[in-house]
Amino acid sequence: MILLIEVADVDRNISKSFDTDDTSWTFNYVEQRGPEIMKTFADIPFKETTMPKGVQALLSFGGDYELSIVKNEASYGNAKGLYEIAVFKDNDQVELPGITREGDTVNGYLTEDEVVGIVKKMHLITAADPEAF
Repeated sequence: MILLIEVADVDRNISKSFDTDDTSWTFNYVEQRGPEIMKTFADIPFKETTMPKGVQALLSFGGDYELSIVKNEASYGNAKGLYEIAVFKDNDQVELPGITREGDTVNGYLTEDEVVGIVKKMHLITAADPEAF
């Protein structure tokens, strides 16, 4: 018998074995932790920018990916108080399915909750906690 379990926000796999009568069972399960930091929008460390005027947070995910979160005079959604994100890999702005818009390297008009959701998705994609830089 095979048991399939799907768990989100995975950081660590653990295996346990035990015997029942003549059958040996091994269960692989995952401890759900999620990112240790930046669990809420207030945890994202924004810095003020002057050109263009606004705010920006830069987060690194394991050294492979960087996420830029902005709300400034030129960003998509700024006039409505919303945010824009872009993903970078090896210093190049890239499209990342599920994060940026299809066919584009940015995603704009995002609420604070949507930004937090993107940080969590980046954590899942990269298996790395976000670190501000």
